[in-house]
Amino acid sequence: MTKKQILVLLVLLACQLMFLCGFVFLRLIDYDEGSYLSAAYLVGEGKLPYLDFFYPQMPYLPYVYSLVSHSGLWSLFGGRLISAFAGLFLAVIFFRFVHKFSGDVNLSLLLFFLYAFNGLTINWHSVVKTLVFSDLFGFISFIFFSSYLLCKGKGGNLKVLLTGFFIGLAFNFRLTFFLILVVEGIMIFLFTPHQNLKKKSQALILLLLGALLSSPLAIYLFFKNPSAFIFGNIGYHQVWGGKVVKMFFLTKIFTLCRFLFYPQNFLIWILAILSATWLVQSWKKTKKLASENKVIFTASSIALIMIIICFFMSPTQTQYYEQALPYLVISSIPAVSKFKAKWVNKKSVTFAVSGFYLLFLVPYILIFIFALRPKDGPYEIQEVKRVIEAVQANSKPGEVILSGWPAYAVFSERKTVPGLETWGWEIIPFLSPEQKKNFKLIDSLGVKETILNKTVNLIVEEEWFLSSFDDLIKANYRLTKTTKFTKIYVDRKSTD
Repeated sequence: MTKKQILVLLVLLACQLMFLCGFVFLRLIDYDEGSYLSAAYLVGEGKLPYLDFFYPQMPYLPYVYSLVSHSGLWSLFGGRLISAFAGLFLAVIFFRFVHKFSGDVNLSLLLFFLYAFNGLTINWHSVVKTLVFSDLFGFISFIFFSSYLLCKGKGGNLKVLLTGFFIGLAFNFRLTFFLILVVEGIMIFLFTPHQNLKKKSQALILLLLGALLSSPLAIYLFFKNPSAFIFGNIGYHQVWGGKVVKMFFLTKIFTLCRFLFYPQNFLIWILAILSATWLVQSWKKTKKLASENKVIFTASSIALIMIIICFFMSPTQTQYYEQALPYLVISSIPAVSKFKAKWVNKKSVTFAVSGFYLLFLVPYILIFIFALRPKDGPYEIQEVKRVIEAVQANSKPGEVILSGWPAYAVFSERKTVPGLETWGWEIIPFLSPEQKKNFKLIDSLGVKETILNKTVNLIVEEEWFLSSFDDLIKANYRLTKTTKFTKIYVDRKSTD
């Protein structure tokens, strides 16, 4: 790399970090962040997902964020900084991979720009969610698998073992990444002609062994309570998407179109389609694929399978399609290589395309920082701070409070009623009494008893939660503070 190219890379990294940090400290709070940080708080106290509290994801995420989960509102910013630096590291290894794979610095800088400054990357790598760590470990797995495809047998066993190990880490954050393990297993048999069936089978065993080596906690938790583990990772999402959100097929299509036709993403997948077309044409002519094209084909297969699984997830959201993004960008390499001379050598075109691409970060800024959508009002940082201040002024540290959103308890350094520590309230009507007990969820009867028995001294009544108990709350508690979206009640004995 020349000094100029190094400078360009450093400037791009600095700009990416600036965007990420802007979202870390200014972005409205995602509802899930409160629940993930609540789970992190609980594991920090020695509790186990599924066994001690309900948790609807694979188990590793709470352990990462437990490092900062006892810091009040700063647990949000601390957790987001962990995510942001993980995202920055992913961007660095993404650039390094493309550079090593292509040998073309300008191409690597261009693809780095397309990935690092995509709105999905900036927005969802700066929050406390499963996306950034599953993305990171999934891509590291892809790097080792690409090296395995290119090595023609030399050091292959270790590379395929590490491929399995890192994809195991990825799906221990988010189960959907298990499908990448399936893709890698298929590619072992498709793209290693230098190996006989026995060696391919051995490679597959090593791939699976690597995934097992990175999954001891999940294996332990599964055998301790299989039904809670399976429901948390699969059943909950089916109930939520099918019976609570009721996401219909047309809604899924609309969500997919929002991803595909957003200008930043549209550019990337069109380039990927062009690359795939040329790749298939070359395959038909020569009846074989070069090792480098096998890597591109693998990336395309992963991108496609991730898009398909995101479409059929219940419910599905545009943010989930972010998981396919790095593989779509890798898939675009043949097309970008063809067009690169026109883009890179003509500075006016380069600046115009770059400016157009960056322009579409503006909607993310308007929506997620300025919170233009009415539904996001309760999750603006200043609004949440008002609730926290009221909770802290009317309760003691470590005290149990009743709140539907556990973020209020975590950010106030309080605890919430058992059964409301993470998600689950909306799916309660669809569970049997035995399931509620096994999954560690509280129902409306339990909430009613909590209010009547005055088990807690403080209640946060939100617009969507506890409104049906409004008369019961008023009869037993005193209203002490009203914010724009909540009412805070305290036990009457504090003044009566």
